[in-house]
Amino acid sequence: MNELKVNKLPSLPHVLVEMLEACQEDGATFQRMSQIISHDAAITARVISLANSSFYNRGTEIKSIERALLVLGTDTIKTIVITAAVQQFFSGFKSQHLVFLKQFWKHSLSTALIAKALAILTSYPNPDEAYLTALLHNIGEVVLDSHFPQEYAELRSKPEVLTHKLCKFEQEAFSVDHTQIGAWLAKEWNLSSFAVDAIEFHHAEPESIQDAHHLVKLIYLSSQLGTFQQDYFSGDSFADLGYQLFELNSALLKEIVFKVEGDVKEMAKTLNIEIDIQADIDSENDKKAQVKLAEQVRKIGLIQNVSTELSHAQNRDELGRSLRTSLELLFGFSQSEVYWFNPESKELVSGQAHGDNEVPIKVKLSNERSLVAQSAARNQVMCSLDHNIEASSSANDSNNLSVVDQQITRGLNSTGIVCCPIRTHEDLFCVLVIACEHSLSQSSHQIRLLKYFTEEMAQACSKTTEKITRIESDASTEAMAQRAREIAHEANNPLNIINNYLVSLSNKLTGPAESYEQHELAEELDIVREELNRTSQIILRLRDLKQEAVETQSGVDINTEIKNLCTLYEHSLFVLHDTSYQLDLDQDLKRIGTKRNQFKQIITNLIKNASEAMPEGGIIFISTAANINLNGQGYVEILIKDQGPGLPEEIAKSLFKPVTSTKGDGHSGLGLSITKNLVRDAKGTISCRSNEKGTTFQIFLPQESL
Repeated sequence: MNELKVNKLPSLPHVLVEMLEACQEDGATFQRMSQIISHDAAITARVISLANSSFYNRGTEIKSIERALLVLGTDTIKTIVITAAVQQFFSGFKSQHLVFLKQFWKHSLSTALIAKALAILTSYPNPDEAYLTALLHNIGEVVLDSHFPQEYAELRSKPEVLTHKLCKFEQEAFSVDHTQIGAWLAKEWNLSSFAVDAIEFHHAEPESIQDAHHLVKLIYLSSQLGTFQQDYFSGDSFADLGYQLFELNSALLKEIVFKVEGDVKEMAKTLNIEIDIQADIDSENDKKAQVKLAEQVRKIGLIQNVSTELSHAQNRDELGRSLRTSLELLFGFSQSEVYWFNPESKELVSGQAHGDNEVPIKVKLSNERSLVAQSAARNQVMCSLDHNIEASSSANDSNNLSVVDQQITRGLNSTGIVCCPIRTHEDLFCVLVIACEHSLSQSSHQIRLLKYFTEEMAQACSKTTEKITRIESDASTEAMAQRAREIAHEANNPLNIINNYLVSLSNKLTGPAESYEQHELAEELDIVREELNRTSQIILRLRDLKQEAVETQSGVDINTEIKNLCTLYEHSLFVLHDTSYQLDLDQDLKRIGTKRNQFKQIITNLIKNASEAMPEGGIIFISTAANINLNGQGYVEILIKDQGPGLPEEIAKSLFKPVTSTKGDGHSGLGLSITKNLVRDAKGTISCRSNEKGTTFQIFLPQESL
């Protein structure tokens, strides 16, 4: 029985068409969707199955269709309906199934309406549960018919198969009957145990039902009344059954049954369903319903394909072409134009120029004299040829349109225009302006489909616009990075020349009686050379603008970067200041989400600061530690300690603020201020403690591994 599924149970095409149209209605209400679904057992089965699944259900018992719909939400309901329609359309549904489905639809709905009326009459506390259980009580028949269509049709066509003997023949043919299947499904859907029993025993002998639960007796009696109804209503037999179960007399039961029968016929008439069992299965209404369902499914499928096509657009021009192509493909609108919304100027701007001067048309959104602006502001599909357009007093007189609307209409070589806004609740993207020759007011189906189209396109445009923005941003970043690389290259040329002249000048300062270090200008030249190298390094960072953005995602291996920096300075900075280094790195440290270049600049600044703080030379101690807990969050710790004399008191008070440097002229004193800002940008903290034995900088960075 595990192989028997409800996700492909067929419904009458007439009902599916009604549901699809409701899905496409502008602002289709929950009540409207609920009303239509509650008339069809197959769709209800899908809804109950999904609502009671572990994904949606959170332990609340679902006893009504309304509750199930509330759990799922309107978007999921629409998906269920559209999926059901598409599956049925492509399942090879045969017209000979219509007779069975009509009988099933009539009986299920009649039984459900009778059950609800009897529940109220007999004071059952949950009439909606009675309705739901009754609507699904014969769902096993549709399961058997959908899984064994030929065999089940042959079985039901046998003259000896009457309703009360159907279970026996089902058992012989399939080793299971529809009551057992229905009860098993009800249990799978977590319906109440009494609902499961009501479905399983609705063909039991009357004597065995008399002491059963209230719901079981309700469904039993309702099923009998729903099966026979007026043509087979035997006063004595049903009066006895009604009285035995609920002490209800025959006259009251007749009144309920006759009213329900009238209600069902009225519903069938509304849906163009001919429920006369002897009706021609190829009646005009049936053919129209199947053709209409095919058209709906085809256009829904095309719209969803169009959404996929839009996602391939690389810029706004491609997006506009895709939208115009979609209108022609889906609706046959060969002439259309896209008016893009400019959020800065609050204008709708045509996607192509008009006239010889190549100036696009612009429509102020705040000025609702234009139909284009009205459509965008009200989020409505609007046609200039309809009588309900406030922009004109006469629908057929184009001269009453605003001048800009007349210009747009002439530009499209058309009698009128249709305006379709593409917007979500938050964002307006554009307005599609379409050439038309006739009013849309007479084609409600076309309007509904256009509204559905605009809603789907709004979601697709939202995603595609985000992608285009990223593409343009990447292109802009790449262009900026390329220009920065050119500038860095050009700037380094004169710097290299200056550096070469410094080397030459240093050589000239060296005489036979003294070394370079002894010359009075040596210290000043060293400062110039050092700052020249610093400037060169800063300029070279311009080449890495794009790389820094990429490194935001790749993060940094702290231990590796510290080792590399120490190796780099081992024969330059450390030799210059007669310093060495000692590492104590935690090997459990993992890659963290800090930018690589950002981290390198932090450590570089602190290492240089430590080296320069030891004029007599010394050792720089660098250590790391993982899994430091601060206020419940994980951090990594970096310690950089020198053996210098410590910081002067006046410097310590304003340590991380821009100050006059103690290193002499030519130093700005911005190093530690920049370091603090870099640590802060990395969502970390930096602190310092200093005494006569040296200075220690402590850094904490978030331990967010990648």
